[in-house]
Amino acid sequence: MSFIWSLILLPVALAIWKNVTKRPRKYSSADAMKSLSYFLPATWTERRWYAFLCITAGICEEVLVRGFLQHYLHAFPFSLNLTLALLISAVIFGLQHLYLGAGGAASIAVSGLLFGLMFLLTGNLLLPVVFHSAMDLRMLLLLRPPVLQAT
Repeated sequence: MSFIWSLILLPVALAIWKNVTKRPRKYSSADAMKSLSYFLPATWTERRWYAFLCITAGICEEVLVRGFLQHYLHAFPFSLNLTLALLISAVIFGLQHLYLGAGGAASIAVSGLLFGLMFLLTGNLLLPVVFHSAMDLRMLLLLRPPVLQAT
């Protein structure tokens, strides 16, 4: 569990540390994603909509994949054991993110496995939804914020 928190909080801690030490932030991660620039939020309005999208994606994907698919695979009609249902739902979750490439889809499948374990251990979707949304929202910390224009 602490590993997941560290994945989420590390970019935040680095951004705060650079602000405290007055070091300029490097945006190498944003520069590396230039090929996806059409896909990423550029204005403050787009960033607000992106935040909304991240939260709703966390809710909807967790309800569909963990709340429905994982249960569906475990219960009628397939009656798979819980471990197999968890693994299959994590792989399907990863495949839904193939637009990130094979490596991205594989890491998302591992995240899906962790989210599924959170759901099974807590019996509640709240924790996976919060972690999923936070992992999606951290992209806003990595992307260069737009420059405010004087009016």
